[in-house]
Amino acid sequence: MATLKDVAQKAGVNISTASRALNGNGNISKITKENIRRIAKELNYIPNANARILAGKNSHMIGIIVPETNSDYFSKMINTLEISLQIHDYYLLISNTQYQSENEQKILETFINYNIDGVFLSCTVDTDRLSKYQILLNSNHIPLIALDARQPGAICSQINVDDTSGMVASIQYLLHKGHKSIGYLGDYIIKETLREDFFKEALSRCGLHPDDHPTFTHPTMRFEQAGYEGMKYFLSLPQHPTAYLAGYDDIAIGAMRAVSEAGLRIPEDIAIIGNDNGRAGDFLTKRLTTLAPPVEKMAQIGVDLMLDSIRSKDLSITHNIFLKPELIIRETT
Repeated sequence: MATLKDVAQKAGVNISTASRALNGNGNISKITKENIRRIAKELNYIPNANARILAGKNSHMIGIIVPETNSDYFSKMINTLEISLQIHDYYLLISNTQYQSENEQKILETFINYNIDGVFLSCTVDTDRLSKYQILLNSNHIPLIALDARQPGAICSQINVDDTSGMVASIQYLLHKGHKSIGYLGDYIIKETLREDFFKEALSRCGLHPDDHPTFTHPTMRFEQAGYEGMKYFLSLPQHPTAYLAGYDDIAIGAMRAVSEAGLRIPEDIAIIGNDNGRAGDFLTKRLTTLAPPVEKMAQIGVDLMLDSIRSKDLSITHNIFLKPELIIRETT
């Protein structure tokens, strides 16, 4: 493997000049700089990251902690972060907690050992834990930005989706369509992200009593199966809601199958609204009405704030931003 010394020797310059040319630093002529970079490319020279770190330079790595990676929501977030960071020569190190909160501290400590330049956290955590992570990272001069962590009382920068406003829009739309009873379908994981609580808060904002609008949270199943079983439960009741909000699109898709198997029509008999605007929703036999949280915009704002913090080295400035989801009306309502 070629070294910086090999590049310098072939270019006829000292090691310091070669290093400054490759890093874009120093008063070096354009011709010399281009020649050194051409030689480095010919020799397949790769800068030593450990050497950069020991020299006190940035690692150009940003960590993100997510609870899972097998959902449209987090894959959109990760993809946008990666694309946006790479434009600025930063790269993303991804770690998954599998919804196990005890993994967060271990991951953060590992990131610190890797001399990470910044951390995104996208897990629903309580204010005390988030504040503790902020103190840990601040003591190591590492900025922390929480993406949809839903703790406005914490001291770090946060960018959150205003789920309640989206559910208010959904409920108002369903009421306008003539529905009197609205149910909620969730699972044991999405309950932890507070979407069921946001549903109840949205009902109150619309002047409805939450006790009059039932919820079902599957205690063991997730995704389509949770929605399928949840809707079967509702349809087994003597009286059931005629409209439903689902915790996320996969749950809505499972619920749609249960409605079809019961011989009922969507949306004439049962209306369903999903959440997250996943890829599949627009390609179903009945295109899914859904809430579209601005995940890509949230990630882009996060990158902008992160790079500002890294460049300014000022961790005292924090932001608390809320973004509203969009109700996309299709064929299931």
